[in-house]
Parts: sequence; structure tokens; C-alpha cells
Amino acid sequence: MPKKILILGGGVGGVVVAKRLAERLRGGRVDVEITLIDDKDYYLLPPLLVNIALGDVEPKQAQLPFSLLEKRGGVKFVKAKVTKIDPDNRVVETDQGGKFNYDYLLASLGGVENDFVSYNLGVGYHNYTLDGALKLKEALRSFTGGRVVLVAPEPIYRCGVYPFEFACQLDTLFRKRGIRDRTSITLLYPFNKPLEPLGPEAVKISEEIGAKKGVECVGGVKPPITIDDKEKVVVLSNGEKYKYDLLIVTPPARLPKPFEGTPLVAETPTGKWTAINVYTGRSLKYDDVYLPGEHSMPYVGLPTAGVPVHFTALASASAIAGELLGQPVDPAQINAMTCALDYGDVGMMFNCDIKLDLSSNKAAWTGSCYSILTSPLGRLIKDLFYKTWLATTM
Repeated sequence: MPKKILILGGGVGGVVVAKRLAERLRGGRVDVEITLIDDKDYYLLPPLLVNIALGDVEPKQAQLPFSLLEKRGGVKFVKAKVTKIDPDNRVVETDQGGKFNYDYLLASLGGVENDFVSYNLGVGYHNYTLDGALKLKEALRSFTGGRVVLVAPEPIYRCGVYPFEFACQLDTLFRKRGIRDRTSITLLYPFNKPLEPLGPEAVKISEEIGAKKGVECVGGVKPPITIDDKEKVVVLSNGEKYKYDLLIVTPPARLPKPFEGTPLVAETPTGKWTAINVYTGRSLKYDDVYLPGEHSMPYVGLPTAGVPVHFTALASASAIAGELLGQPVDPAQINAMTCALDYGDVGMMFNCDIKLDLSSNKAAWTGSCYSILTSPLGRLIKDLFYKTWLATTM
């Protein structure tokens, strides 16, 4: 009987694991059956949702069909939405009926579930789904000037640099369209300063760029906030009010629903997240379950972003392949994160050195970030990185 490897989610973690396992295990060295389940039939590179909203990229340019994994790696694809995970009985259920059993489960559910309900965030525009990006694209096309407010009410959301980065991109867009002189851009931000988690150098550069672009950054925003779309106003917890004509929201991250109520989850000071070993991405309670998704990153002290998920997924794939092949398990380890930012007319690249502390099961990176590049060339490098990732990911 073949060993069944079940992969939940076709985001960064899922496709990285599927490709790596297919590469390591192909050729009949181990009898395995690899299945990937996702509710879409294509992979979408999340950072390019911004470019779709800005009109620089068409949706098809940001997608790859999962059929490529079947053709090139022999990975079976099932289009369905995961509804229940039962690790005690090694069973997964979907909205299409039937049950999936496994010998190894790898769950990376396409990123965290975004919370549009709290604070009435559903009334604004966002970049967190393809549909959201397309609606924002149309809103930007019809916008002729006024007050633009971007709001991020909580510090844990997908891609920590996004709100400030997008605010600066909007400045460039509005200048090109000739409406910047009648448009204000205000960012309501949970950190005290822009890009504060990356350290003082990133803060200094970002503050200088923001000031040059005339982006007002209001830091230290804390919940609860209130959004009144009828009056077009955001009210902060301290009573300050910000009127808007165009509202762009950054929803807080939440645990994906299939994990709720399972032993895979642990309570932390920042909320409920899936608990993993920082070295391998393996569940702390189940040796046959790996969880290299954004829903695990806060548990080990990493940001909810694609780069740490990518490396954790590589570590998980290496651990599973090593066990099946009877080889020493030597996971590919994350020792640095490089963050590329596009500020519209200039690009910035920062590197953060990472040390894995196995005694505390944490990844330490805060305070170890430094600038690699601040130049228009940075925008080209970021663009090439995404194109290369898409070209080589399946």
C-alpha cells in the first residue's frame, strides 16, 4: 500500500511542499500517493494582488494551474474546500463529501483567514483576495480625488510592510494621473512608526520617503476602532476622527476555521494559532502532521508572510522525505528573510538575519534587520523575483 501524503491548501506552503516531495520521492524509490486539496484550481501569488489592483498585472499573470503539479510531479489535485480536520483519526473532510485518510498530513491553508467582520472592515476595499483586488482596481480607476484613508487596526496581518508600501504606491499612481494635488493619503497604523518591526534603519528610510510623498502616517492605532460608512468616517479608540472618500482596509489575521476546536491549536498572547516545532514545522502533538502556514508563524515568532512559510515548508518536506527514504532528517533551514518593497518610484530591500532557538522554540529576528538597497532598481529586483518564483514553483 502506498504511503498517503495529504496536502491541504494550494498557497505558498502547499505548492512548495508538493513540488519538493515529488522531486525527492519520484522514481519509485518510495511508494507514495501525494494529494493536494484546494478550493481553487490555480495557485495565486498573493503579493501580485497589489499589482492587479494598480492595473499593472492581469490576474492570469499571477496564477499557475494546479494541473502543472499533476503533469510534472504526479501530484493528484482535488478541488474542494476543507471543512474539518480530525488528527486523532487521521481524517480530513471537505464540502464535496467523502473523507480523506492520510499517513502524513501537511496543512497550509492558503494563508490566514482574514477578519473583515470586526471593526466593520467589510465596507472598504482591500487586496486580500482576487475579487477584492479587482474591486479596488475599479474603485481606483473611478477615483478623481479626495481623502484616501488606509486602516490597519491590528498588528498581525498578511505581509507586515503592505499598508505603508501601498500608501506610497498610491502617491505615485495619483501623480501619474494628475490628481495628487487634490488628494490626501492617510495611513492609520498599529505600530508607532512605519515598518517599526524591521528596526530603526527601516523606520528612518520609510519616514523620509513618506514625508517626501506627503503620506500622513498615524501610528499607535489600537482597537477598538469604528468605521461609519454612511458618514464616511473612521473613529479611533481615542476619539480622533478621519473622514474619507476612499477607504482601504487591512484585515487582521485569524485562525482558519478548519483548525478551530482541534488539538492542533494553542493559545498565545497574540491569539490562537497552530503550534509547530520551529525547526521542522511539525505539529507539537502529532508526529504525522506538519503545519507550515501563516497560521503557525506567530506561534514561533515569525511574521505572517510568504518567505517564512516558504522556508518552513521546505523544512517540513525535507523531514517527511527523510523519514520515508530512511535518510537523516536535515531540514532546509531559514536563516534570513529578505523583504523587498515597492514604494512606487523607488524600491527598498531589507534583510533580517534569523536565529532558531530550539530551547524556546522561537525564531529570533527582530533587531537584526538592515538595508541592502534603496533605489529605483529595487522595484525591478522585486518584479524579477516574483516572475522567477512563478516560473520555477511548479
